[in-house]
Amino acid sequence: MRRPRFRFRARHTFTWLCGLTLLLTVCLGLFSNQPQFVAKANDSQQLVQTGVNQYEAGNFSGAIEPWLSAYTVYETTQDLPALAIVSENLARAYQQMGQTSTELDYWERAIATTQTLGNGPKLGRLLSEQAQAYSRLGQHRRAIALLCGTEADENSTTVGGIEVRTGAQGTDFDPDDRTCQIGSALQIAEAEEDAVGQIAALGSLGEAYRLSGDTETALRLIERGLEISRLSGEVDLESALLSSLGSTSVSSAQVNYRRASAAEARGDGAAATFRTTADDYNSKAIEHFQASYQLARSQQSATAQMQALLSLIPAHERANNQSAAEQQWQIAAETLGQLPDSQAKAFAAIKLADFLEPLSVRELQTVLNTTPPSQTVESTAVDLLKQALRIGEILDNPRIVSFALGKLGNIDERAGRYELALEKTQQARLAADQGLAGQDSLYLLDWQMGRILREQGNLTDAAQSYQQAVNLLSQIRSDILNANRDLQFDFRDTVEPIYRQYAQLNLQAVPSAVTLRKGEQAFAELDTTLETLDSLKVAELQSYFANDCVIAPVATRVDAVGDSQATAVLSTAILDAEGSLSTQQNSPQPDDEFQQLAVIVSLPDGSKKVVQTPVNSQAVEQTIKAFRDTLELGGSQYISEYQYAPSQQLYDWLIKPFEADLADVKTLVFVNDGLLRSVPMAALYDGQQYLIEKFAIATTPSLTLTDPKKISRPTTLSALLMGVSERPEVEGRPFNGLPAVADELVSVAAKLPDSKVLLNEAFSVSALKAALAEKDYRILHMATHGTFGFDPTDNYLVAGAKSEAGDFNETLTISDLDALIREVSGPTREPIELLTLTACETAIGDNRSTLGLAGVAIRAGVRSAIATLWSVSDSSSADLISQFYDNLQSPDMTKAEALRQAQISMIRSDDFVEQHPYRWAPFTLIGNWL
Repeated sequence: MRRPRFRFRARHTFTWLCGLTLLLTVCLGLFSNQPQFVAKANDSQQLVQTGVNQYEAGNFSGAIEPWLSAYTVYETTQDLPALAIVSENLARAYQQMGQTSTELDYWERAIATTQTLGNGPKLGRLLSEQAQAYSRLGQHRRAIALLCGTEADENSTTVGGIEVRTGAQGTDFDPDDRTCQIGSALQIAEAEEDAVGQIAALGSLGEAYRLSGDTETALRLIERGLEISRLSGEVDLESALLSSLGSTSVSSAQVNYRRASAAEARGDGAAATFRTTADDYNSKAIEHFQASYQLARSQQSATAQMQALLSLIPAHERANNQSAAEQQWQIAAETLGQLPDSQAKAFAAIKLADFLEPLSVRELQTVLNTTPPSQTVESTAVDLLKQALRIGEILDNPRIVSFALGKLGNIDERAGRYELALEKTQQARLAADQGLAGQDSLYLLDWQMGRILREQGNLTDAAQSYQQAVNLLSQIRSDILNANRDLQFDFRDTVEPIYRQYAQLNLQAVPSAVTLRKGEQAFAELDTTLETLDSLKVAELQSYFANDCVIAPVATRVDAVGDSQATAVLSTAILDAEGSLSTQQNSPQPDDEFQQLAVIVSLPDGSKKVVQTPVNSQAVEQTIKAFRDTLELGGSQYISEYQYAPSQQLYDWLIKPFEADLADVKTLVFVNDGLLRSVPMAALYDGQQYLIEKFAIATTPSLTLTDPKKISRPTTLSALLMGVSERPEVEGRPFNGLPAVADELVSVAAKLPDSKVLLNEAFSVSALKAALAEKDYRILHMATHGTFGFDPTDNYLVAGAKSEAGDFNETLTISDLDALIREVSGPTREPIELLTLTACETAIGDNRSTLGLAGVAIRAGVRSAIATLWSVSDSSSADLISQFYDNLQSPDMTKAEALRQAQISMIRSDDFVEQHPYRWAPFTLIGNWL
């Protein structure tokens, strides 16, 4: 029986099958069965034995050379059984060396040879090994396909006739009710009645789903694997399964901790519930990790013990049990000495060095902490990192060398030893670039060099390093987000500051409040700043949606539409004050800590201007919150009670510096940053007028994610109209009824006679799918409750029909809607031009929630969207949206102008109730405005 080998990774990825004991036994048996090749066999056997000895001594590079020689012999003699074994050996050695691409090559060779030999159980196990390698590369869908079958579409996989959505929570997956594709690892293991193969495939499949963000499916798969392990008596993999269960609980805990923090930031009473849920998951994780550790001890597996200990330390810290965390750290430090020199040992040493810092510091990213570690902490960390560096050099593993040197350089950086820090960081970068060993970390090293050079006053070289970091991120961003799902939530601390610091560095060379034209050096610097900020906005959306969304830039930037459209683009950013590197958006700031609110306007004639205003970030957040509060109180207030001060302050920050420049502009397109995305720009007030009275207004999440071209609009607009007027309930959460919805749909249908209406029970996901299949609609109109929240899974619309269980209403996520639209799209179908959501809500005070709204048009696969920032509780929505559709039928009127005219009609209404911005301001046009 093979003993499991574990490979340390920071995010708890496990190797389910390996070890050389059985391999060697089989190999000796093969040689004794080949008497006709005695001399060659004996020579080759000695080569294999030499490699095994080197491997078991931890000299993995030393094992590779004799195995490659043996491989050549077996390939020449076509000794397929021996060739399969040596291929497997080489794959494991390259895995230990951290050379995943070469590892995959030898798994592929081992699989092909084993398939030729017709060894079913072995084939299934090798496929599981290969799938794990793909998971380590972040290719979780490919891993799932190898383990159970090909996917039905880019967002789902079919398991036993059940479509399981990757990246979604709460799937309806039952491991006992599945039919994996013939030839997949799990199907082979079941057909061969190979219990170990089933356990390995289920564990690997669970990990792939966990790393994709689907913790519920992961949990069921891993628990099924654990059940088979105990029923069959094949307990060698049980420690790995328990550790994986712990990691799954950690994933759920971290999501809920982050939900709690976001809720606390916006003053939401749900924060306590989220924190309690997170604590419960964390407690379960500790139980699983402790059980894994105890089992690993009984099996005398030092590597598995180390994996469990490295997971237990942060779990105890999250439970505020510092003494237990310190105790586990000491045990882990002792266990480290029992491990052979390997990649696992080196990265365990690096992780133990990281754990010397408090959890609060680690969560804010060490590189953003300018406080040097204590002398004791620094001494211990340096010893551990030097140990990792020594292992990396022995193994000739540039990845280990890069990580160890990078960490050592960061310690010097924080201590102000900039020359030493720069030297180590440069050496780390060279190692990371060697054989592409650390491409996923090169951007961090470039960032580190940029910070050090900036502190030394070398701004030119600092800017070059920052630019290299940003360029690298643009190439690998999708890969690192998919490989590490937690980075989706850690984005603000680990990636975002690179863009903001680089933008601020460029802005230092740009004069404020001066009109700049193409050809001037300052114009080029400002345009680079815009490109950097735009890359940040694309990265934010990619981080938010992770592998649930493919984000593709368009050819023409929004700020390049030219004079003909009389459109100005205003891009906003909240940046660190000049010279500051340690602060970040949404971080607690001292009351006297100022940042820069940068507003960059791109005018129709191609000129640009930037104005930077010193602001207190907390003051900006408080002003935005006060603005939203006074707007949303309009449901129970008269216009005479409306507070104009917050909207005037925002106007003064964002618009007033450019009033003269905007004299001939008709449309403003905002590309907003952070909480500014939750501001209804139409309601900004200059003391006399609302902004919407002067300009048509639209927003876009990025300069490069909205196609600014105008397309011809048919004179008759077809629309699919859906709504829910009754009181729906979603998983125990009741929503208010929307009694005006029925009248809204009737009114809109009258304006758009080529329409179909689905109201209440008639509005189901299946009915929507059928309607989209039978006819082309240019407009999808949904008058129902919808939310945009912390996580993409919080972004959903409420249907009128009940779910199959009959307890709650069906829901439709924005990604579900995108999938339905894509399913019926084709070269002969007319594209959907506009998605209208008239009863949505976006939380105040939560940056991540605003990303859901900002990206709704992109995620739904439509050119434009109109969505509300809050739900209006009376018939005024129907009046406004009916007027908008009436205006839209004028072929010369843009969507932005059509919405503007509808809003102005309410502002200038004789009805003082309709005049209040509560009723007309929440409607926001997102995406193409023409």
